[in-house]
Amino acid sequence: MLPPTRNTLTFEDEFLLLDNLDEQHEPNQPESSFYPFKLNFTILLFCVGGSMRFRMNLKEYELSENYLMILPQGSIGECVGYSDDLQLAMIAFTGANFSVDIHTTTSMEFRKFLLNDSLLRLSPDEMEESLTLYRLMRKKLANPNYAFVRDALKGYMQVLMANGCQWLSNHRKEHIPTVAVNRQQQLFDQFLALVQEHYLTGRSIQFYADKLCLTPKYLSQVIREISGRYAADWIKDYVILEAKALLKSKKYTVQQVSDRLHFSNASFFGKFFKAAVGCSPRRYSLE
Repeated sequence: MLPPTRNTLTFEDEFLLLDNLDEQHEPNQPESSFYPFKLNFTILLFCVGGSMRFRMNLKEYELSENYLMILPQGSIGECVGYSDDLQLAMIAFTGANFSVDIHTTTSMEFRKFLLNDSLLRLSPDEMEESLTLYRLMRKKLANPNYAFVRDALKGYMQVLMANGCQWLSNHRKEHIPTVAVNRQQQLFDQFLALVQEHYLTGRSIQFYADKLCLTPKYLSQVIREISGRYAADWIKDYVILEAKALLKSKKYTVQQVSDRLHFSNASFFGKFFKAAVGCSPRRYSLE
């Protein structure tokens, strides 16, 4: 999903550093090469220059200079495109080994923030400090004689997480709402959060109305008024997004994808997918 680069370092399939900061700019990849994928790791993207459009869980973002983008594990992402002058540094990690919680309350605030947004604006000094930490991690990973790589990486990530807590605190101060959030907007946000959590098994408006202690009719009206779309469309989009990611992963047959998405059979899944995408699951996986 990112510009070609040779600057990639990994540690035991748990930790990855990647950047194109010192390379010649490459032209954009063709749009057809971009497709959804499900993250089984967490990604931190530090943008130094240029821009990238990215869609995560159906919401589109634009990553630009001096912004940090956080892609949580379990999200479904899709790179929509990027500028020729895009420059970024990426840290990716999986599991709990490098995910450091500084404080429970702050950790919960981070999770709440990520439900609605994924971008944090950094000052030039904050970005420079982040790149310094990034380069120190690269130095340790690139040294074959350094025996305590895991400990060093965890230490640097501890500092990065502490900085992240400060950035989030600054962000909240700068974005104090002047008007109380509309009750209908709150319901819509809660609905999307529930869909993201339950779309594999909860496909009916009744399911989500029960979760929110509302009538299906009222919830449907709220979703329609806020988003201009029907609740069923949002649920379907999450299912299709997951299906696309699984099919493009090349790890599963159409039957296995159908089973993972809890369809009654592959034939019904195929009709559902074709009605939404315009082609069969098999054809989509081969494109």
